[in-house]
Amino acid sequence: NITSKSIVTLPTVGKKRASYLHKLGIYTVEDLLYYLPREIQDRRSTNFSATQNINLSSTQKITVIGKVIVADTIVAKNNLGIFKVVIETLTKPSIVLTLVWYKKLNRKYDVFSTLKKQLLKNGQEKYIIAYGKVSEVRTKFPEINVEDYEVIDNLNEDSIHTNRLVPIYSLTENITQQWFRELVYNTLKTYTLEEYVPKKILSKERLLDISSAIRNIHFPDTWQLYLEAKKRIVFDKFLLLQLAVNKVKKNIVSKPKVGKYEIKRTLLTPFKEKLKSLIRDFDFTKSQKKVINELFKDMLSTKPMNRLLIGEVGCGKTIVAVCCALLAVENGYQVAFMAPTEILAEQHYYNILNYVKDLYNPVKNSVVKVAKLVGKMSKKEKESLLHKISSGEIDIIVGTHALIEEKVSFHNLSLVIVDEQHKFGVLQRKKLYEKSVLPDILVMTATPIPRSLAMTLYGELDISIITDLPFGRKTVKTFYYDIDTYDWKLVLERLENKEKVYVVYPIIDETKLEIKTLVGEYEQLSKTVFRNYQCGILHGKMKSQQKEEVMKKFKEGKIQVLFSTTVIEVGIDVPDATVIVINHAERFGLAQLHQLRGRVGRSELQSYCILLGKITTPEAEERIKTILETNNGFEIARKDLLIRGPGHIFGTLQHGKTEFSYDEILNYTDLLIKAKEYAKKIVFEKEYKDEDLSLLFKKVYSKYAKDFSLASVG
Repeated sequence: NITSKSIVTLPTVGKKRASYLHKLGIYTVEDLLYYLPREIQDRRSTNFSATQNINLSSTQKITVIGKVIVADTIVAKNNLGIFKVVIETLTKPSIVLTLVWYKKLNRKYDVFSTLKKQLLKNGQEKYIIAYGKVSEVRTKFPEINVEDYEVIDNLNEDSIHTNRLVPIYSLTENITQQWFRELVYNTLKTYTLEEYVPKKILSKERLLDISSAIRNIHFPDTWQLYLEAKKRIVFDKFLLLQLAVNKVKKNIVSKPKVGKYEIKRTLLTPFKEKLKSLIRDFDFTKSQKKVINELFKDMLSTKPMNRLLIGEVGCGKTIVAVCCALLAVENGYQVAFMAPTEILAEQHYYNILNYVKDLYNPVKNSVVKVAKLVGKMSKKEKESLLHKISSGEIDIIVGTHALIEEKVSFHNLSLVIVDEQHKFGVLQRKKLYEKSVLPDILVMTATPIPRSLAMTLYGELDISIITDLPFGRKTVKTFYYDIDTYDWKLVLERLENKEKVYVVYPIIDETKLEIKTLVGEYEQLSKTVFRNYQCGILHGKMKSQQKEEVMKKFKEGKIQVLFSTTVIEVGIDVPDATVIVINHAERFGLAQLHQLRGRVGRSELQSYCILLGKITTPEAEERIKTILETNNGFEIARKDLLIRGPGHIFGTLQHGKTEFSYDEILNYTDLLIKAKEYAKKIVFEKEYKDEDLSLLFKKVYSKYAKDFSLASVG
């Protein structure tokens, strides 16, 4: 059984090499066979003639096969050893070439001992297949700097490292390409894989059987076979994930949810009237109305809501979320509103309080009660609030990760709202959802980060989009300037117009890197460029109370220029702040830049985002170019996915390496759609029940069982 057979049992592995393989996540024979190459190199022999040989470019890599004529070692300067082998190629006409190896000499052993053993046996004709780059050095015979080679006794021997399409792997130190390649090659000759996908599906989609696919993904005989193998492997990835997702969905829809609602309008109608008194010319936008209808439909359903709400920064997501909260509250339930930072939790608390205070709730015969639960509360305050939450006295609880502490017990939590999910770990959100049997879940984000976009692609979260900005809002104008020559002219003009400014830096204080820091620039610029204005500073190392005091002064106009790190990245709402200057913009990710830009443009005033930097990499140039060209969150998310890749769909990692490449998501969309359909038929419609599906589901559980409970978290 290759799924449980330890890698240490394979020839040439042993305990030491097994420990190196473990670093690559390879523990079993199956792990080894599914450790796929990062690329395939075409090392098939180059059949060139003598006339073509003269013009070979120095950048060209070729494969040659020849008979060994002579081999010798030369010692060059700086203790560099050179091993040269003169061969006669098997082409017609034949060509004489020199193969060259360079290695640093070692006093303890002969660095060329393996080559000598292979090539210098007397009386036996030797053939060599070599792959490498043609040297620029012009000698008597053309030289090739060898990257890989094989010595063979006869021309009928199978080739592994040369003269074929050759796999290249991502490996750790202490494991060579040659040894690993031979290990995979010999394992494939010894073991076969058991088929687990129903034969009807394989036949209909014209897919290779799994053994052929794995063999040809590592050692394809042709490019066509490699592409067919890739298609089968990608299809399997999609199918297994879709089966897992559908199992989770089936589990969710089979359980009753907490909330049973009806639209009473005892709170919703007064709330709309309140908004009209708070916001001049207020009315819900067309897409806000559409989204509210979608969310209410979900909440009125007997199945739990699991929805992602995407909307541009400043589009009015919070107002939509409050509508959902009030639907829950007017039916006698509690709502948890979770924010990623204390600053944002405070802001949400005051905004929600401002929206709903004095709204009378007939179900409880009292006004709607909102409370905030944050980490800095005294023990007495916290205990009192926890009692009010568990007794049901509090209707809407706003907080950070403090909401998911074990001590927090809700009375009848029916709705969980999570704002700006990319600042909140998956496991943290999962803990909160577990405090209620099956609450409705609403996740809000201004930029659909890679993990969310991936979840959307795979259909676990339903999606709602707010596409238009509130009436009167203007698109933020974005500019890029060299950080060393910027003159601050536009910024000073806006300050003279009684508007406010953010100045953002990536690092707080001293650094060995040649970049401007928050503290240093605050001290300098507040005394020079901004000497006529009140300046403040804000960063993550400050205590919560200090941060709140600074934000309060900024909102009230006692501070006009706020120097900050990215603590202002998410959700901060100061309508008369119209300029954000982002220093060293090349050091920020796309999602961060988009979020930071969203701190301005929150009123009818024209706003500006000024990016200052020094572009040193193509990736940074691509990020800056994207931010300058578009304000569209979906386009930014697509580029972000391209650059960073989706996080593990079921796992707890938000970004980075994943089993799905952007290439697979983009270029195999048709396979994804088919895999979705097959998974739905297998799980919900019981198709293929005449085939043995036990191996297929065994595969699903072995891959995703640990993560199943995470899949619906968002």
